Amino acid sequence: QVASMSEPLHDMFVRFWALNYRDNLSRFVYARLGKLGLMEVLRLLKTYDINKLIASMDRNGIDHSVIHSIEPMSSTRAILSLTEPYRERISVFCSVDRACEDPVGYLRPMIESGTVSGIKFHPIVGRFQCGEILFAMSEVVDLAQEFDLPVMIHTGHIPTGNLKAVGGCNEVQALEPLVRKYPRVRFVLAHIGWESWRQVLALAERYENTLVETSWQPARIIRRAVDRLGSQRVLFGSDFPLYKQSQALRHCQDALTHREFVDVASVNARRLLRLPELAKCSD
Repeated sequence: QVASMSEPLHDMFVRFWALNYRDNLSRFVYARLGKLGLMEVLRLLKTYDINKLIASMDRNGIDHSVIHSIEPMSSTRAILSLTEPYRERISVFCSVDRACEDPVGYLRPMIESGTVSGIKFHPIVGRFQCGEILFAMSEVVDLAQEFDLPVMIHTGHIPTGNLKAVGGCNEVQALEPLVRKYPRVRFVLAHIGWESWRQVLALAERYENTLVETSWQPARIIRRAVDRLGSQRVLFGSDFPLYKQSQALRHCQDALTHREFVDVASVNARRLLRLPELAKCSD
């Protein structure tokens, strides 16, 4: 209850530090606070259920959102069950973790049913090591290519220093062999790499099958992304409930012209998700 009452204060605190302090020392401090951060993440995920997501979308004029599962922390099947009444407004990306013995067998039925719209790959939470990403994910990306689904990849550091159960690759360079092998697959690089935005934008410049997603980035980095890649390859995202949709929208609005904002917040996601109508879309 105390955490819920003080949420606006620590939300402002986290947002300020996350947007402005990403150097090695700052990330070292964040990593030492890993357990505290995980507790807050779990609290937010428990507090903000599907109804609160819909309410936030309505307040912010967002017609359609994407929810990602992050196995093993969150189950794709559980998310599909929760979102079933809202299929017209919510798309789901499925995922697997390293411990899954038959990732294709797990994902294929959900993909064939048409209930998922893409695949989420989180190297850190999924516990994938840098040297094994190409081998470990090739079968899954083969599946994405077969069904013409986008693959969203987490990029950037997260504070896992004290979390023994979570610890995979966070090196942007380790993703390049996978992106290079599948030129027909559309890869979305989440968070524009957070502190690794330079490496992510450099990677995206080399491969036209990549897009970048804006959550956890200030207006100045979103502006750089559009300047270097064009507004057609940048996607609005919020990472709700960890980051407020209203704040994420404001960063994009501050960074972009109206025409660019329409591309980033609507047109690009509609095309990526094959939505039938023009809609403002949120990650």
